[in-house]
Amino acid sequence: MTKITGTIINDCADHNARVRQELRFESLFGVKPAFLGVGSYVPVEAAGNLLDTLDILINFPLANTTRQNIVLVNVAPRHRSQQSAWDNGTPFCYFWLGKTLVVSTYEGETLALLRDLEIVQEVRLLDAQTVTAAATQWGDLTPAQAAKITHSQFRSLEFIPLVAYWLWQGKPVPSQSQTLKDLPSAKGAVWLVDNFDDVKTTLLPEDIQFAQGKQVKLANGQTDTCYRRLVDVPAGETALTIGSSGYGTHRFVEVVIGHCGRASTEHSLQVGDSVLWADTASGK
Repeated sequence: MTKITGTIINDCADHNARVRQELRFESLFGVKPAFLGVGSYVPVEAAGNLLDTLDILINFPLANTTRQNIVLVNVAPRHRSQQSAWDNGTPFCYFWLGKTLVVSTYEGETLALLRDLEIVQEVRLLDAQTVTAAATQWGDLTPAQAAKITHSQFRSLEFIPLVAYWLWQGKPVPSQSQTLKDLPSAKGAVWLVDNFDDVKTTLLPEDIQFAQGKQVKLANGQTDTCYRRLVDVPAGETALTIGSSGYGTHRFVEVVIGHCGRASTEHSLQVGDSVLWADTASGK
């Protein structure tokens, strides 16, 4: 079996759900995956984690570029709009970046950052019933197993690992081309509040014409200063700085308070919130 790495990014992240997902992955691929729980249940958090994951797997210095990587992503709140568009919530899709396979939920902002950075513009959309019917023809599923998976409410447990395995094996998994152009934008949002209570955003430095000492107005109306490095932020001062998260040469802006954290608490910023004052965001 070819050596691979595995990553699961999922909003089903309690202890029981996590272990069952890890065991299913390991039973198929022979390796234990890294697991990232999406505690906010908001797709933009998955988007930032996915970008960070791919950056490490593909761009990290001395990374093994001949090894295959499997990344499974699931953030699937069943909103009314999705129920009207899809039978059982958002469908899944997949794409390859070199030797890295990503199987992900389609709707929401999960893939929007990849689109906005022009890393991925098109994916292959999957229909669970069509895929499981094909797997029945291959002899990998019985008709009863296919029906159970098709109608399951726990698709990240029942469906995604098998699809990834079939794709990894080179099976002719039925799919259709789907553009990402109509996905909602993730620009200017909070995608993670870290353990220091610092705020990771989806803003790139060029989005705010970032420059040392520049003043930028946040969503709460407070004006804060840009500092290129965290170490340069004065103690107790709220600031914008360039963080470690991102992809390739693109690094996201963070909201921090010098030497003490608490930026999320002080500014009442949570995952999914807009970061900037409206006039600032529109370039005025």
